[in-house]
Amino acid sequence: MDKIMTFVFVFLATASFGQKKQKVDLDWKIAKEEKLSYLTVMSDIDTSSIELNFGGLFKSFSDSTGKGMSQAKDFFKKLNAAFKGVNVVTTLTNKGGGVIDIVAVAKRDKNEFQSDTTDSKQNRMIKMMQAMGQGVLLRGSVYETGGIHSFWTKTNQKNLISIFFELPTKPVQVGDTWKLDVNLISNDENFDCDSSYNLNKVTLVEIKKIQGENIAVLKYDIVQYVKGNFSMSKLGNGGEQTETMMKLTHQALAEFSIDKGRWISYDGIMTLVASGVMTANKKTKFTLIKV
Repeated sequence: MDKIMTFVFVFLATASFGQKKQKVDLDWKIAKEEKLSYLTVMSDIDTSSIELNFGGLFKSFSDSTGKGMSQAKDFFKKLNAAFKGVNVVTTLTNKGGGVIDIVAVAKRDKNEFQSDTTDSKQNRMIKMMQAMGQGVLLRGSVYETGGIHSFWTKTNQKNLISIFFELPTKPVQVGDTWKLDVNLISNDENFDCDSSYNLNKVTLVEIKKIQGENIAVLKYDIVQYVKGNFSMSKLGNGGEQTETMMKLTHQALAEFSIDKGRWISYDGIMTLVASGVMTANKKTKFTLIKV
């Protein structure tokens, strides 16, 4: 009997260990005629009107245990409830040749503006401005295997594509980490950097099975920091220098279907703190919601 129990224990332990060491491909799997759409939140958070423990979120991200991940999921659940009326839709399509096309479009609520049928010059201008707010906000592409395809996009747009849609280009297992193709801070020749810090890490923290579907849980932890002096000579201040600091962080928790090749959920917070030539202290919510 003891031998049987020992065998069962060893078998279960080996199976569990094997699952953790199993390598998986995180690839986009979108059919040729399919349109995969997500409501896309990229909204600044008014922390004075939302009672949430942001410090607790950042602490939970340093805890790789199940408790830490559970606390982070609970945080994003509460935060999602505070955001309504999402008006940006991002659609992914199979462009062929192993490329996934990405287009984000802003759509206004029809009830947001009062209708006015008069044909005055002022109303025509208002309608034109409304139409401008409904255009394409983001256009780019990734490879089915996860890497950035649209290398030609502006840095800000490439950052968004990378943060939301870039995946590891090689098979990964639980505990593996990789970097995103992002550059969140950009300065010109007027900035003389004294110190800097760059953490760029995405981690596969868990592979779980829900109703027979294999789900990869990813944790994003990105920090970019610079401090130095900004020369004000071009602004007519006689070469005066201003001590300047910028720190951008992005922390997110996401679930990706290994079998279906798409996001099930994606919730993140980007924080900007800056002083000197630019003063800022804000948080922006980044979320994808399957339509």
